[in-house]
Amino acid sequence: MRVLILGATGLLGQACLRHARTIGMDVVGAARHAADLEVDATDLNGLTEAVGAAGADLVINCVGLTDLDLCERDPGLAYRVNARPVAALAALSRLRGFRLVHISTDHFFAGDGPAAHDEGAPVTLVNEYARTKYCGERLALAEPTALVIRTSMLGSRGWDKTTLAEWAVAAIEGDEPMTLFCDAFTSSIDADSLAAAIFDLIRKNAAGLLNIGSSQVYSKADLILRLAEGMGRTLSSASPGSVSGLHPRRADSLGLDVSRAEAILERSLPDLNKVVASLLRSR
Repeated sequence: MRVLILGATGLLGQACLRHARTIGMDVVGAARHAADLEVDATDLNGLTEAVGAAGADLVINCVGLTDLDLCERDPGLAYRVNARPVAALAALSRLRGFRLVHISTDHFFAGDGPAAHDEGAPVTLVNEYARTKYCGERLALAEPTALVIRTSMLGSRGWDKTTLAEWAVAAIEGDEPMTLFCDAFTSSIDADSLAAAIFDLIRKNAAGLLNIGSSQVYSKADLILRLAEGMGRTLSSASPGSVSGLHPRRADSLGLDVSRAEAILERSLPDLNKVVASLLRSR
């Protein structure tokens, strides 16, 4: 099987490339820069050419504009990155016969604390990022063979702009002032475990909408405190806070019920302790 990974230089794209190579798959990475194929996903002609040049049996779309502030300032750009290319990929999937895996988000739930939301839970779209990502997953699901993954991931990317995990590790090491958000809940999973689960689901011919994340719903404060514990550090400059005053508004109840994916995988997904252990091994 030949695999094309779009957004190959991002956090999940890098993890998917690593995993595909580890299991001996024929894989091609595509991104705007520094990839096997250089393509901007907003250029639909270029995207179509790249898909054709790759000749892939499977396309994994990891492309996404995740900058909430930028999505609010330029919702048109957010749509052109998070939704419009997905419609083109779904159409190409039908035309050329490849399988499409589209990576969505967990930013669809707010106001119910640490609840774990299954794939049928009603969504609440509180910002442009959520609206455009939700549009993208609906467009992907128009193709019956597509697999759409709702998720949130943690890990190191190696860009100048740090990921949450990279920032948190550096802030903990420096005992920098930080706000511990006790009212923001998530089921974020480490990128390597996510990539492994995606390829296992592909092997099992899974399709439709699936949640992949930690088996445990936890607060952002829990994550920071567990990281600090694993690093043997004390947070003398941290203080509790709330996401309610942040702008753009954040969805704050991002827990995912991953039982359906676990049933297909026939194994449990990692809890917070295992997610943190993976993050600390790879830092």
